[in-house]
Amino acid sequence: MTHKIIKTENYLLVVDDSEMSKDNYHYNPYTKTVHKGFWMAELKECRKIIAHLPLNNSPVLEGVPLLPPLEDDEAICPYPEEKQNAIDWHNGYNKVKVKYKYTEKDIEYLYNLLTYDDLAEDEKIEACKKYIKSLQQPKMPVAFECEWNTKQMPEFHQDEPKTTTNSQGQTVLVGKYIY
Repeated sequence: MTHKIIKTENYLLVVDDSEMSKDNYHYNPYTKTVHKGFWMAELKECRKIIAHLPLNNSPVLEGVPLLPPLEDDEAICPYPEEKQNAIDWHNGYNKVKVKYKYTEKDIEYLYNLLTYDDLAEDEKIEACKKYIKSLQQPKMPVAFECEWNTKQMPEFHQDEPKTTTNSQGQTVLVGKYIY
């Protein structure tokens, strides 16, 4: 099942219209805020948060499953151990242009910078990181496609989201982001 993602300053959220209780976290689309519990006056406009990903060092919403971490493409133009061949270079460019708004010219600049012989290796890497930070940030996903498990019961079957547990013991949904 594919869920639309709502981006706030502090979270990526997946919400739904299921019944809420005072123990649930909810998202108010009018105030664009996340709260636990609710006032009865807010009930019509609020949506229950069913999954989230904290951004900007925001706290985890206890009891709400996490979305998987976003892919980290900081090594967008890794320093080549050996000269990259044209196929490797083209594949790398095609991968990052999907998520980032980099142009082929940006990628060529980084490649040339990293293969420039007059700079020490650490200077090349620092210059590359500085250039990457000056470019636009990655696009955020617009949806999350969750994988599902079917639990066979004696008289019926029940579908439930596929999950895993991270190293902190938190539940993380399994699936992929759609950009």
